[in-house]
Amino acid sequence: MFDYRGLQDALFLMLYIGAGVLALLAALYLLLRRRNLFMREVGPESVKTIELPSGRKLRLCHPIRASRRLRRWTAALLLAMAASHVWWYVVGQWCLEDDWLVRTITVIMLDQSVLIPLVMGVLLAMLQDRRRMLWPWLLVQVPVVVFGVMGIAGRSWFYGYELAHYWQLGVCAVFVTYYIYALRQYGRWLLDNYADLEHKQVWQSLTLALVLFVIYTLYTSNMGALGREYLSQVLTVAIVAFLLWRAETLQEL
Repeated sequence: MFDYRGLQDALFLMLYIGAGVLALLAALYLLLRRRNLFMREVGPESVKTIELPSGRKLRLCHPIRASRRLRRWTAALLLAMAASHVWWYVVGQWCLEDDWLVRTITVIMLDQSVLIPLVMGVLLAMLQDRRRMLWPWLLVQVPVVVFGVMGIAGRSWFYGYELAHYWQLGVCAVFVTYYIYALRQYGRWLLDNYADLEHKQVWQSLTLALVLFVIYTLYTSNMGALGREYLSQVLTVAIVAFLLWRAETLQEL
C-alpha cells in the first residue's frame, strides 16, 4: 500500500486482510499438521520385494509422502507473506506516518530482503535431484539492505529505492535464468530414474517464478495505482493456493 487510496477502499482492505490471513492459516496448517489433509497418500503405494534367507519373498509397502523439506520452506514463505501484510499496514499507519520516503524505503527493503530469498528457497526445494546452494542468493541480497540503509540515512530516493530496485530486478532475472537450467537438469534426472512421473514434475514452479517476478515489478512500481494493488492481492491469493497444493502433492523422492 504505497498511498492512502487503498486504505479508503473497504473492498480492497477486505481483500488485503483476507490474503494475509489466508497465508497465515496455510502456514500454520503446513507446520502443525503432519498428515496430508487433501491426499492421504500421494500416488500409488511404493512396493519393494526382498527375498529372505529361507527363500520366502517379503513385500514391503509404504505410502509415498509429500516432501517435508518443501513443506517447511513453504510454511516459512507463507508466514513471511502474512508478516509482510502486517508491516506494510503498521509502518504506514502507526509508524513514520508523515515520512513517506523513509516509510516506503523501509517496507520495500523488508520485502526484498525477506520474501525474495524465501521464494528462492521454496523454488530450489522443489528440485530434489540434489541440494542446491542457497547462500549465494542470500549473499546478493546484502546490497539491497545496504542501499536501503543509505537511502534512509541520506534521505535519498535514488539509493534507497531506484538503485535497490534495479539491483533486485537483475538478481531475479539471473535467478530465473539459473532456474530454467536447473529445471532442465531435474527433468532429465526424473526421466532417467523414474518411469511414473506423476506428482514428481515441477515445471509449474518456473511459471510461479515468472509470476512472482511480475508481481514484484507491479507491486514495487505502482506508487499508489489502486488497480495494480488489487491485482497484486488477487495474485497473492492464487500463489498461496498454488504453494499449498504443491507442498501437499509433490512426492518426496
